[in-house]
Formats: sequence, structure tokens, C-alpha cells
Amino acid sequence: MINSRKSIAIFTCQVTLGYRRFFCEAVNEAVTAMGYNAVFYNFYGVVGSKHSDYSDYEHKLVDVIPYDQFSGIIFDEESITIDGLVDKLVARIKEKATCPVVSVSSYMKGFYNLCFDDDAGIELMARHLYEDHGCRRIGFLSGPMWHMDGVKRYHAFKAAMTKLGLPEEGAGIFEGDFWYNKAREAAEFFAGEGKERPEAIICANDYSAMALCKEFKDMGLRIPEDVIITGFDGIEEGQEHIPRLTTVDHRRDDIAKQAVTLIDNILKGQEYPEISYVSPNLIYGDSCGCTKADPKVEIERLNGYADQTRSMHYYLSDIIGATLKMNIVESIGELERSFADYAVNFGGYRSFCVMTYVDENGKTSLEKGMNTPTNKAYPSILVDRKGDYEGVERKVISTDDFLPTESADEPRIVYITSMHCGDRCFGYCSITMTGTKAFNEFYYVWIATLAVAMESLLRSNNIRELISSLEYTSIRDGLTGLYNRRGFVLRSTEASRAMKNNSPACAMVIDMDGLKPINDHYGHAEGDIAIKTLADIISSVFKDKAIAGRTGGDEFYVFVPDCTEDMALAFREQFYTAIARINNSSDKPYILDASFGAFTHQMTPDYKVEELIRIADERMYAEKQKKRANRE
Repeated sequence: MINSRKSIAIFTCQVTLGYRRFFCEAVNEAVTAMGYNAVFYNFYGVVGSKHSDYSDYEHKLVDVIPYDQFSGIIFDEESITIDGLVDKLVARIKEKATCPVVSVSSYMKGFYNLCFDDDAGIELMARHLYEDHGCRRIGFLSGPMWHMDGVKRYHAFKAAMTKLGLPEEGAGIFEGDFWYNKAREAAEFFAGEGKERPEAIICANDYSAMALCKEFKDMGLRIPEDVIITGFDGIEEGQEHIPRLTTVDHRRDDIAKQAVTLIDNILKGQEYPEISYVSPNLIYGDSCGCTKADPKVEIERLNGYADQTRSMHYYLSDIIGATLKMNIVESIGELERSFADYAVNFGGYRSFCVMTYVDENGKTSLEKGMNTPTNKAYPSILVDRKGDYEGVERKVISTDDFLPTESADEPRIVYITSMHCGDRCFGYCSITMTGTKAFNEFYYVWIATLAVAMESLLRSNNIRELISSLEYTSIRDGLTGLYNRRGFVLRSTEASRAMKNNSPACAMVIDMDGLKPINDHYGHAEGDIAIKTLADIISSVFKDKAIAGRTGGDEFYVFVPDCTEDMALAFREQFYTAIARINNSSDKPYILDASFGAFTHQMTPDYKVEELIRIADERMYAEKQKKRANRE
């Protein structure tokens, strides 16, 4: 898998969102420095705020992950918001993984755990407000009480207040949602009309802190002059917010590096406890007054946002054009070329691969709709920008191998994402980045566009297959599988036109003897069996050398291009030998027999197959009359 180096798998969700980008890039730096590959199983989750129909089917990827192929696993449980996915992943990891597993965001029994000390972080922030700012009226905007972190930080705040000799509830506790939706209610709770406003409010995370800042500003309050607001987690947005948040650094970068180091040391024989705690640090910002924004720096930052906005408009236009192009392709090869040509706006990448599932008949998920993964996959799309797959053969592989093996052997950073459209399972895609940076959000747009394009391609393939099937039905005999009369005329005419002028060809007419007595005595079902048997003999004798058709109830035509009279006699002998062999081994109460007529002639533009058939039919009928005379 990938190359000969050991690989560490990271299970996470939306690697471009918030702190996760920095966490993932810190993992990348650590694994690269230590010589491992990093393989991210990057689930996307709910699209926007409502569309769960994508995340509903991401769990199918869990069944084909080769857990036992990894030397270590890092599990970011907190990031995974898809219902039931955590439980399914944990069960599979415990069942199949043979490597050390480190949980980095919450306690998971049976794994090694790197736990951030939330209690110490809340106490550190409370002491900063108490000792450095002289605050005594300190409120708390908690997370939801159904959330494990919300409960933990709620109790940590009460414990910190008690240690400082303040009321356990501080200046009031309001239950938030770790997001923006309850900020207005919280602002009214803390600073509404007639309320004694807290001197400071500790928020249980940065998102709710930023939301509360906005509501207080709308109420005419100044931060930090009228009220201090602090956050928790140290996310990027909080450090770009105005005012810049004072917050608790969750030390995601340190946790990422410690997780990789822990795995490396365990593989080298060192022992670790089930839980290792990571101590917090404060990030001092403007929202408590410890720092003050530099207008020049802020102006430059705003100019940078303007540049980003222009780039985003360009990227969106690029994606719209590519989407239109990719959804009218007629083959997977065209789709591959379109991706290679247009997909350039989500970061520098080395290679991109889409592994489509392959069924037991060798058909890929682009040829046959699949709703569940299979145990084989094929690289239907392979864009190689750096020569990583130079000389590598495209072939079906086991999903245990997961990806084609690279020709190079340097540490790689690979992101795996499910490739599906609704319930339709196509497979999974991988992108290998250059350096340690993750891709940007536009990558997800490309994945969604590809998934829709693949669905369109599958439907087009199904339509073509249906048309082909209808065409097959229109020229084939349903009982024998040979051509019907229409099919025989079409194909024999095509074959005769393709022959060189004056080349010999032979037409043969074969008519079953005794079909009526078989139908009368044993039934028409048995008569059909006899016809099918004779058709099978014709197919076995002529194979792909001739065009054969059932042109009547018990009548067959055969056209053989480039056939001499000697060859025609040999075919006749083989035909009767095959009939004799069937009769000798058959337990049927009747004898299979047929009359045979053949005519050979040089083909010219003016000489038609119909003339060959006419003379062959006369010879067949003469043979049938001779058999009747002999019987009488």
C-alpha cells in the first residue's frame, strides 16, 4: 500500500475546517520527519447546515479500510459528526487493527489517549481574569449540556470559581450551543435591561465568544472596556476576529506531534499509560485588553482578504466552467483528462486517483450501479503530476492493498475520501499533496462535481447498454441466441461487402428432420430443446468463422466468408459427426437429424448472398427428399 514505508492512518472529518487544518499539517510535519506515510481518512459529514444525504452514506467506506495494514492510527473522535460513524469505526478498529491507536480529542476506552486538560485551561483563564485584571464578577457561557465537552467545561468553571473563593455560579451561567445560535439570548441574560453586568465572561469555545462579542457590540457595549470576553480552543478565526480573542490554546499542533511521537516510541518498545494529559497555554488577545490591535497590521489583513475574494471569484468561475465540461463527457478517460486540465485551484498535489469498485464479473461501478462496496477496485482515474506512478500498471487490486503501489519510496501525505452519489457507491478517491500542507475547501467542490459526473456517466453507460441490449434483441433469436432472419441478412451482407473481390464464400442451409413428430409425441417444449440442441451444434462447428441464424421454425442459414468447397465439405462432415455424437450419448426417445445443403461461389459486387442461399436451399431440399425416399 502506497510504498514500502510504514503508514499511520488518521481518522478525521473536514480537514480544512478550523483547527483541523493545523492539526493535520502538524501531523504531516511529524510523520514526514520520522519517515512515515500519513493516510487521512477524511470524512466530509453534513454538507452546509442541512444536507445530510451525503454523510448518510460515507460510512460505507469503513467496510473496506485495511486496518491491519497500518503501523499506527490517530483517532480524532471530536471532529466526526456523522451519526453512528464513531461507533462503527471504533468497532472495526478494535476488531481488525493490530497497531497502537491514539485518541487525540476525547477519551476512548481501549486506546491510548492524549487528553487536553480542560479543567486546567478553564482555571488558567479564570485566574488570569482574577489576578491580572482584578475581575470578581465572572460569568460563563457554557456549551450544551448534552455535549461531553460542554459538561466538562461547565464543572471546570464551577471548580475554578470555588478555588478563587468566588460564588460557584460566578456571575451567572448560560447554556450555549458552541455556535452562534444562542448568542442573542446569552447577551440578554448577562447584560439585559436591569441586569448587573459581569466584568468578564468566559466562553466555552471561541465560536460562542465571537458571537457574544457581536451581540454586545450591537447593544452598544465596548470590548474589553465595558466587558471582557474570552474564548476557549484557540481557533484560527478567533485570532483573525476583531477584537482578537484572548483564549486557551488547545495546543492541537503539540497534540498532533505528540500523537505521532507516541506511536513511534511504542513501535520502538516504549510503554505509555492509557491517558497522557496535555497542559494548556493562554493566548493573550485584545478582548481582555492584554494586547491592542495595530491599525496598520489590520489594514494589511483586510487588503489580504480583498485579494482572497478576487481569487475566490476566479476559482468559482473556473469550477463552474469545469463542471459544465465534466458533466457532458462520454467516457471515464474524458473525465480523467478534464480533472487533470481544470482541477488546479485547491493546492499543489502530486497525484489524484479514483478507485472504482469491481464486482465478481469484472465490471466497475461505472458500468454497473453498486450500493455496497466490493473487495476489489480499479484506478479508473489516475492523474500523475510528479511521476509517482511511472511504470505502474493499471490493474484490478484488492481493497486490502487500497491503492496502486508507487514507483517512488519517499514519505507521502495521502487523503482518502468516499466517492459516492447518494446511495450509489463508486469507490474512494485519494489525493497525495506536495509538502505538508492540506488542500483547501475547493477540493470538496471537485469531489462533489466528480461524483455527479460519475453518476451521469453511469446512467449514460446504462442507457447505451440498454440500447445495445435492445439492438441485440432485435437481431437475435430468443431461443437459440443465433441471429434471427433480420440479423442474418444484416450481418451476412456486411461480411460479403467486406470481402475481397472474387474471394470464395459458402452459404449453407440446414433444416431439422422430424420436428413435427417430436412436437406431436413429446410436446412443443421438447421440440424447443431439440431446436436449441441443433443450434448449439451449429455454433460449436462454425464457432466465430461464420455467421449463423435461425431463419424459420426449424431452419438455419450459415454464411462462411473465404470458404472453399473443400472447407465446406469439412464443415458438413463435422456437423454430422457432432449430431451422431449427441445421439450416441443422449437418453432422448428420439433421434436428432437434419438435412444440409451448401453452395460455394466467388463473391463479386453483383453477386448477392441471397443467390448463394437460394442454391444451398435447393440442395438442402434435394437431400431431404432423398432421405424420405430411402425411408419409403
